[in-house]
Amino acid sequence: MAANRNIEDAQELFTRGHQAFNAGDHREAVECFSRVIRLRPDVSLAYRFRAYAYLELGDRISALNDLDQAIRLKPDDVQAYADRAAELYSQKAFDQAIADCDRVLQLDPGRAPMYGLRGRCHADRGDTECALRDFAMALANDPENASRYLLWRAQLHLDCEDFAAARADADAILAGDPENVEAYYTRGLALQQAGDPAAAAADFSEALKRQPDHALALLGRAFCHFARKDYPAVIADCDRVAALMPGLVRTYELRGVARKSLGDLDGALADFNEAVKLAPGSVMPYNYRAGVHYARQQYRAAIQDHMEALKKDPRHAGTFNQLAWVWSTCPDPDVRDGIRAKGCATRACELTEWSDPGFIDTLAAACAECGEFEEAIKWQQKALELVAGDPQKEADYRSRLELYHQNRPFRVAGNASP
Repeated sequence: MAANRNIEDAQELFTRGHQAFNAGDHREAVECFSRVIRLRPDVSLAYRFRAYAYLELGDRISALNDLDQAIRLKPDDVQAYADRAAELYSQKAFDQAIADCDRVLQLDPGRAPMYGLRGRCHADRGDTECALRDFAMALANDPENASRYLLWRAQLHLDCEDFAAARADADAILAGDPENVEAYYTRGLALQQAGDPAAAAADFSEALKRQPDHALALLGRAFCHFARKDYPAVIADCDRVAALMPGLVRTYELRGVARKSLGDLDGALADFNEAVKLAPGSVMPYNYRAGVHYARQQYRAAIQDHMEALKKDPRHAGTFNQLAWVWSTCPDPDVRDGIRAKGCATRACELTEWSDPGFIDTLAAACAECGEFEEAIKWQQKALELVAGDPQKEADYRSRLELYHQNRPFRVAGNASP
C-alpha cells in the first residue's frame, strides 16, 4: 500500500512540477521534481524535467548532472542524449557533444536536427569538412528548418573567408524568408568582408528595419560608414550600439577613431580610455590612445602607451611600427631615438615578412634619422614599388624619397598623428 501511495504522490507531484514549469515558476518546478525523485529515484523522466527547470534558472551544472543521471537510468533515452548534447555544445565541450549526437543518430537515424547540432560542433572545433557534410545532411533530411542550417553554414563560410558561399546561403534563406533578420546581417558581413561597404550597409539597414535594436548590425553598418569616411554616421551608429551593448570594446575603438578623424580629441580620448578599461589586456586600445597623445604633441605619453601595447603582445608588428615612427619622425629632438626606431622598424618588417609598404616606409625614415641615407633611399624605393598604382601613397612616399636624396630626415608636422 505504501508503494502505491508513493507512486500516486509522485505522479501528482510530477504533474504539479510540469504545470509550474509551463507557468514559468521554475523554482517551484525544481522543488516538485526533487520531491518526485525522493519518492521515486528510479524515474529518469523526473531528472530530465528537473534539468530543464535548472537550465531556465541558469544552473547549468545541476542540469548537466541531472541529464547524466537520466541517461544512467535509461541508456536508450534519445531525448536525454539530445538535450545533453545541446547543453554540452553550449558549454563548448564539443567532443562530448559530438559523441552524444552520434548516440542519438544511432538510436534514431531520422532525428535530422542532430546533424545540424553536430555540424555546429565540428565547425566550432575547426573541422570544416565534417561540419559541411553534417549541414548538408541536415538540409537534405529536415527541409522545414533549412533556414537555420543555411545560416549556420553561412557563418562557417564567413569564418573560412569564403564570402561568395556565405552570400549564396544568405540569398537562399531570403528567397524563402524575405523577413529573416539574421540572413540580412550575415549577407551584410559577407559583403563587407568582400570589400563592398555600400552593399553591406544596405543589408545591415534591412536588418535594422526589421530589428532596430540589432546591435551587431548597427556596428557592422558603422564600419561601412567608416570605410566611406562618413564619420558623423559612424558616431551615430556607435552611440546606439553603446547604449544597447555598453561592454563592446570595438564600439569605443571605432567611435574614438571617427572622433579623432573629425578633430574631437577629447571625445576620442574618452572612448579609448573606456576601451582600455574594458579590455586592459588588448593591444589596440593602447595604440589608439597613443595616437591621441601624439596628436596633442604628448610624445612621451604616446610612447608609454605603445610600450604598454607591446607588453600585451610582444609580436604585434603594428605596435613596433608605430613606436619606430614616433622615434624616427617626432618633431621633438629629445624624444627621437634613431637606433631604437631602426630596431623596431626592422622587427615590424620581419614579422610581416617584408610585405607591408608602410612598415618599410617607416624603416626608411628610421635609417634617415640614423643618418644612413643610402639605406633610407633603398628602403623607400622598395616601399614605392609595393604601392605602385596608388597615386596618393606614391606621392607621399616620393616626397620622403626626395628628402633622403638631399640627406635630410623626415619630420612630422607638429600635431600630425603617426
